[in-house]
Amino acid sequence: MSIPFWLIQLLGLAGSVIAITALQSGSRKKLLSLQALCCVLWVVHYSLLGAYTGALINSLGLGRAAVCSFNDRKWAKSPLWLGFFLICYAVSPLLTWDGAYCLLLGGAMMLTTVALWVHDMRLTRLLFLLNSPLVLLYNLIARSYSCAAIEVVAFLSFAVAVWRFDIRRQPCNT
Repeated sequence: MSIPFWLIQLLGLAGSVIAITALQSGSRKKLLSLQALCCVLWVVHYSLLGAYTGALINSLGLGRAAVCSFNDRKWAKSPLWLGFFLICYAVSPLLTWDGAYCLLLGGAMMLTTVALWVHDMRLTRLLFLLNSPLVLLYNLIARSYSCAAIEVVAFLSFAVAVWRFDIRRQPCNT
């Protein structure tokens, strides 16, 4: 059974739309829940495209989201988890090597991992903004056109979130 290319693109688009709305909530818990859902959709999407770096990296994203959502608890608070996921994201492109472009997604997910680990939403939003161009380039090369198109929107969304919450915000006058 062959799945139509447009349906594969629609799966990626659904994950991307969920992802760009996540940061607008301003809630870390909601962000992590939505990230997990996005990872599931993207694993299927990239697998169907044969973009195995994207599939592997998003599989790791499920584990990362689980640990990050509990990193206020002792078992998940260890910085060893951060190191573990950073190493996994650094090695993943090498395991699924299809060209140097695979390194783009590995680097982007390293930025995302730090963004999800920290409890400073200002830094989280900035790191998401920085990872967006890397994801865009990977998606274009991997033929994930719906994700590439929406990544432009995601970049603008991240920029709006940085503007709304971090730049425009006026200090309290007391």
